[in-house]
Amino acid sequence: MTESNKVILFFGGSNYIAYNSVGRYSSKFACPFVSVDYYGTQDSGGKMNLRTMKQAAEDLYDWTRNHYPDSDIIVIGHSYGAGIATYLASAKECHSLIIAAGYRDISDLYNKIIPLFWGPLKVFISNNIRTAEYARNVDCPVHIIGSTGDKVLSPSLQKKLSLSFKNPTVRIFNDVAHEDYFCSEDVINYINQVIGQ
Repeated sequence: MTESNKVILFFGGSNYIAYNSVGRYSSKFACPFVSVDYYGTQDSGGKMNLRTMKQAAEDLYDWTRNHYPDSDIIVIGHSYGAGIATYLASAKECHSLIIAAGYRDISDLYNKIIPLFWGPLKVFISNNIRTAEYARNVDCPVHIIGSTGDKVLSPSLQKKLSLSFKNPTVRIFNDVAHEDYFCSEDVINYINQVIGQ
């Protein structure tokens, strides 16, 4: 790997495992690429809930800042990971935030499975990840990626999510399935262009 002044913190979807994400995607970027399993998942101790997910993200950031003190931190979130990525960018200084297939709050995801959590019924969602609320406090450049081929989190939802950020860029690709953003050469080229690699 060539020397880089950037490092990527990656937060994947609900079925992603950190070491698998690093193994599958790190070679697509010319900078260090790190990920974390939330507390209470895989071999990580503790219990997974919204508080510990935020803590895992902040701990990853602090570890990265300690190991790469002079590097710009780029945060990437995909699907379920988009909310915690946005939280981290709202809580810590980041160079940029890239979201692939994001959501406004977790009901956008849940309603694709069981269309039940509308309006006041959202109160029944425990550990709701409120991406749109975190977005208000994100000051770094934001790039939101969607696809016409995404049947889980649609392009129109990406445009709705973008309204929560101060000055985002939205890029909609053609025919990239929900799980394939980081397998798409077009998407990877775009991300590398955005982060200046």
